[in-house]
Amino acid sequence: MPAIAMTHSLNDYLRLSISRYREQLKQGNAQSIEVSYTHRSKPYQYSIQLSKSACHYGNYRYWWLCPKCSKRTSVLYCAGLYVCRHCIGANYGSQLQQPIDRLFSRLHTIRQRLGWQEGIAQEIGERPKGMHHSTYDRLVTEHEQLTAKVWQASLDKLGCTS
Repeated sequence: MPAIAMTHSLNDYLRLSISRYREQLKQGNAQSIEVSYTHRSKPYQYSIQLSKSACHYGNYRYWWLCPKCSKRTSVLYCAGLYVCRHCIGANYGSQLQQPIDRLFSRLHTIRQRLGWQEGIAQEIGERPKGMHHSTYDRLVTEHEQLTAKVWQASLDKLGCTS
Protein backbone atom coordinates (compact mmCIF):
# COMPACT_ATOMS: atom_id res chain seq x y z
CA MET A 1 0.00 0.00 0.00
CA PRO A 2 1.49 3.41 -0.92
CA ALA A 3 2.33 5.94 1.76
CA ILE A 4 -0.47 8.30 2.72
CA ALA A 5 -0.37 12.06 2.06
CA MET A 6 1.99 12.81 4.98
CA THR A 7 4.94 11.75 2.82
CA HIS A 8 6.41 14.51 0.69
CA SER A 9 6.19 14.43 -3.08
CA LEU A 10 8.82 15.91 -5.39
CA ASN A 11 6.16 18.46 -6.38
CA ASP A 12 6.59 20.01 -2.91
CA TYR A 13 10.14 21.19 -3.72
CA LEU A 14 11.55 23.85 -6.03
CA ARG A 15 13.26 22.35 -9.09
CA LEU A 16 16.53 23.35 -10.71
CA SER A 17 16.73 21.82 -14.18
CA ILE A 18 19.97 21.72 -16.16
CA SER A 19 18.00 22.75 -19.26
CA ARG A 20 17.48 26.16 -17.64
CA TYR A 21 21.17 26.85 -18.26
CA ARG A 22 21.27 25.54 -21.86
CA GLU A 23 22.30 28.86 -23.42
CA GLN A 24 24.96 29.52 -20.78
CA LEU A 25 26.42 26.02 -21.32
CA LYS A 26 26.63 26.52 -25.10
CA GLN A 27 28.99 29.47 -24.52
CA GLY A 28 31.95 27.38 -23.40
CA ASN A 29 33.34 24.42 -21.52
CA ALA A 30 31.74 24.94 -18.08
CA GLN A 31 32.88 22.85 -15.10
CA SER A 32 30.38 24.31 -12.62
CA ILE A 33 27.58 26.83 -12.29
CA GLU A 34 27.29 29.39 -9.53
CA VAL A 35 23.85 29.57 -7.91
CA SER A 36 22.58 32.11 -5.42
CA TYR A 37 19.10 32.17 -3.89
CA THR A 38 17.21 32.62 -0.65
CA HIS A 39 15.40 29.71 0.98
CA ARG A 40 13.32 30.33 4.12
CA SER A 41 14.95 33.73 4.63
CA LYS A 42 18.46 32.25 4.53
CA PRO A 43 20.74 33.26 1.62
CA TYR A 44 22.68 30.56 -0.22
CA GLN A 45 25.52 30.99 -2.70
CA TYR A 46 27.65 28.13 -3.92
CA SER A 47 28.87 26.36 -7.02
CA ILE A 48 27.30 23.15 -8.38
CA GLN A 49 29.67 20.88 -10.29
CA LEU A 50 28.77 19.68 -13.79
CA SER A 51 29.46 16.54 -15.73
CA LYS A 52 28.97 15.93 -19.43
CA SER A 53 28.40 12.89 -21.57
CA ALA A 54 28.84 12.47 -25.30
CA CYS A 55 25.67 12.12 -27.37
CA HIS A 56 25.44 9.51 -30.14
CA TYR A 57 25.27 12.09 -32.91
CA GLY A 58 27.93 14.45 -31.61
CA ASN A 59 28.05 17.26 -29.07
CA TYR A 60 27.54 16.80 -25.33
CA ARG A 61 24.81 16.64 -22.75
CA TYR A 62 25.40 18.33 -19.41
CA TRP A 63 24.38 16.94 -16.01
CA TRP A 64 24.37 18.24 -12.46
CA LEU A 65 26.52 16.41 -9.93
CA CYS A 66 24.53 16.28 -6.70
CA PRO A 67 26.40 18.32 -4.04
CA LYS A 68 25.59 15.69 -1.42
CA CYS A 69 26.17 12.30 -3.12
CA SER A 70 27.81 13.27 -6.46
CA LYS A 71 25.23 11.33 -8.54
CA ARG A 72 24.64 12.57 -12.07
CA THR A 73 21.15 14.04 -12.55
CA SER A 74 19.30 16.49 -14.78
CA VAL A 75 17.15 17.97 -11.98
CA LEU A 76 18.03 19.07 -8.46
CA TYR A 77 15.47 19.85 -5.74
CA CYS A 78 15.72 22.56 -3.09
CA ALA A 79 15.87 21.40 0.52
CA GLY A 80 18.11 24.23 1.70
CA LEU A 81 20.83 23.04 -0.68
CA TYR A 82 19.88 21.78 -4.10
CA VAL A 83 20.20 17.97 -4.02
CA CYS A 84 19.04 15.00 -6.12
CA ARG A 85 15.74 13.20 -5.56
CA HIS A 86 17.49 10.32 -3.79
CA CYS A 87 19.09 12.60 -1.20
CA ILE A 88 15.88 14.53 -0.60
CA GLY A 89 14.03 11.27 0.09
CA ALA A 90 10.79 12.33 -1.61
CA ASN A 91 8.65 10.27 -3.93
CA TYR A 92 7.03 10.94 -7.27
CA GLY A 93 3.37 11.93 -6.98
CA SER A 94 2.27 8.73 -8.70
CA GLN A 95 4.07 6.66 -6.06
CA LEU A 96 1.83 8.18 -3.39
CA GLN A 97 -1.45 7.36 -5.13
CA GLN A 98 -3.87 4.99 -3.48
CA PRO A 99 -5.24 2.11 -5.62
CA ILE A 100 -8.59 3.85 -6.20
CA ASP A 101 -6.76 7.00 -7.31
CA ARG A 102 -4.83 4.96 -9.89
CA LEU A 103 -8.14 3.71 -11.31
CA PHE A 104 -9.45 7.27 -11.60
CA SER A 105 -6.20 8.44 -13.23
CA ARG A 106 -6.37 5.68 -15.84
CA LEU A 107 -10.07 6.38 -16.51
CA HIS A 108 -9.25 10.06 -16.98
CA THR A 109 -6.47 9.20 -19.46
CA ILE A 110 -8.74 6.90 -21.48
CA ARG A 111 -11.54 9.51 -21.59
CA GLN A 112 -9.08 12.12 -22.84
CA ARG A 113 -7.82 9.82 -25.62
CA LEU A 114 -11.38 9.06 -26.68
CA GLY A 115 -12.43 12.73 -26.54
CA TRP A 116 -15.09 12.06 -23.91
CA GLN A 117 -16.26 14.39 -21.14
CA GLU A 118 -15.19 14.10 -17.50
CA GLY A 119 -16.97 11.65 -15.21
CA ILE A 120 -17.32 7.90 -14.81
CA ALA A 121 -20.76 7.42 -16.36
CA GLN A 122 -20.28 7.78 -20.09
CA GLU A 123 -22.20 6.86 -23.17
CA ILE A 124 -20.03 5.25 -25.79
CA GLY A 125 -19.32 7.94 -28.39
CA GLU A 126 -17.92 7.86 -31.87
CA ARG A 127 -14.42 6.68 -32.58
CA PRO A 128 -12.04 9.67 -32.78
CA LYS A 129 -10.87 10.48 -36.28
CA GLY A 130 -7.59 8.78 -37.07
CA MET A 131 -7.83 6.22 -34.25
CA HIS A 132 -7.61 2.60 -35.35
CA HIS A 133 -10.73 0.49 -34.76
CA SER A 134 -8.87 -2.06 -32.63
CA THR A 135 -7.39 0.71 -30.44
CA TYR A 136 -10.84 2.23 -29.98
CA ASP A 137 -12.37 -1.15 -29.07
CA ARG A 138 -9.54 -1.90 -26.63
CA LEU A 139 -9.89 1.48 -24.89
CA VAL A 140 -13.69 1.22 -24.63
CA THR A 141 -13.39 -2.29 -23.17
CA GLU A 142 -10.75 -1.16 -20.67
CA HIS A 143 -12.91 1.84 -19.71
CA GLU A 144 -15.90 -0.44 -19.05
CA GLN A 145 -13.78 -2.82 -16.94
CA LEU A 146 -12.26 0.02 -14.89
CA THR A 147 -15.68 1.62 -14.38
CA ALA A 148 -16.99 -1.69 -13.06
CA LYS A 149 -14.03 -1.89 -10.64
CA VAL A 150 -14.69 1.65 -9.37
CA TRP A 151 -18.38 0.90 -8.81
CA GLN A 152 -17.50 -2.37 -7.04
CA ALA A 153 -14.97 -0.61 -4.81
CA SER A 154 -17.61 2.04 -3.96
CA LEU A 155 -20.15 -0.63 -3.06
CA ASP A 156 -17.57 -2.52 -0.97
CA LYS A 157 -16.72 0.65 0.92
CA LEU A 158 -20.39 1.29 1.64
CA GLY A 159 -20.90 -2.32 2.72
CA CYS A 160 -23.54 -2.95 0.04
CA THR A 161 -22.10 -6.21 -1.29
CA SER A 162 -23.72 -9.52 -0.55
